[in-house]
Amino acid sequence: MGERFLKVYNPDEVVENLLDKFTTPTTIEEVPIEYAYGLYVAEDIYAKINVPPFRKSLVDGYAVRSSDVKGASSSNPSMLKVIGTVRIGDYPDEIFVREGMTAYVPTGGVVPDGADAVVMCEETERHGDALFVFKGIAPSSNILDEGSEIKRDSLVLHKGERISERNIGLLNSVGIEIVRVLSPLKIGFFSTGNEITFAHPLPRGKIFDFNRITLRYLIEKDGFIATDYGIVRDEEDKITYTLRKALNENDIVLTTGGTSKGTSDFTVGIINALGKPGVLVHGLNVSPGKPTIFGVIDNKLVVGLSGNPQAVFMIYSTVIRKLLQRKLGVMIGAHAVFGKLLKQVNSRKGRVELVGGKLLTLNNENFIEPLLADSSSVSCIKDTDGYFKIPEDVEGLYEGDVVEFYLW
Repeated sequence: MGERFLKVYNPDEVVENLLDKFTTPTTIEEVPIEYAYGLYVAEDIYAKINVPPFRKSLVDGYAVRSSDVKGASSSNPSMLKVIGTVRIGDYPDEIFVREGMTAYVPTGGVVPDGADAVVMCEETERHGDALFVFKGIAPSSNILDEGSEIKRDSLVLHKGERISERNIGLLNSVGIEIVRVLSPLKIGFFSTGNEITFAHPLPRGKIFDFNRITLRYLIEKDGFIATDYGIVRDEEDKITYTLRKALNENDIVLTTGGTSKGTSDFTVGIINALGKPGVLVHGLNVSPGKPTIFGVIDNKLVVGLSGNPQAVFMIYSTVIRKLLQRKLGVMIGAHAVFGKLLKQVNSRKGRVELVGGKLLTLNNENFIEPLLADSSSVSCIKDTDGYFKIPEDVEGLYEGDVVEFYLW
């Protein structure tokens, strides 16, 4: 695609064109399940056992043969002999429920062989080893059959899915001890600019650095290793040194600031000087984030983000995340819902508008409240639940229009 200074490209086009321009490591590790949280699985994972692994009682009650209590009622109870008690966590090999017999089973306990139903305690009365049952019951009542939830050898996690608090317990439940995962991507990042600081109290004429701490947690949220190289002054030698160091120590490097025209903006020249092919894209037809830079230095991706806080947040969430998801074959994606706009949003035709908003739900219907702010605003992101896109060929959206809303 060659260097283009602010010749703008559609974000989706950029993702497609960059996929084969840089490399990422594809190292696979085997890790114990307890250390796999947050990692992406490198292969499909299948259940090693049935879940539940035995016939499980859903109630506190008595395991019976349903034929033994057919027609039982309060005026004509069935009488059975209690032959034992199943203890939770034990397998009752010594108990077999024959005709006219029963055994006590707690909730979650193993239903002994011979029984095909469990009668709730409330529907019985016990006197010694005699049990009176006051209600008939159908076969399989109050029993969760072995494998009824998950069958052995069934697919439980797809290649590329991330191990989270929602599925790590499932993996353990189906007998997984070791998982093969992708080694986490290493992403280095730093801010450039003479006006930003992390020093307290705030010096006059300076602003606190919003972008670095935001990038750190965006990167870590996606399961990657984030390395912070600090704030670098707008001096060519300092930016060159930091970028070279970050490239040597990481798989991908992100910078903020130094992407638009200006005497202090060296990013384009430095990327081109450090290695081939250099800058591939300088400009997206998107707002916020138009002056974003994408370059490759010796097969490693470098992204120069605008210094505007909204642009950093939006371009990472919409373009960088999508690019890495496609490149790695993993499922990072944001969850999306559809909702109606609560007010009109104006936009300029010819560019994609990324608009933050709040998600409101009323009577099971989703509504989106657009929150419009200047791209340099640091407060608007806090109030948003996600964003929606206005396509480049559309000149604004009206109140009541349905949009696809991507949650952060």
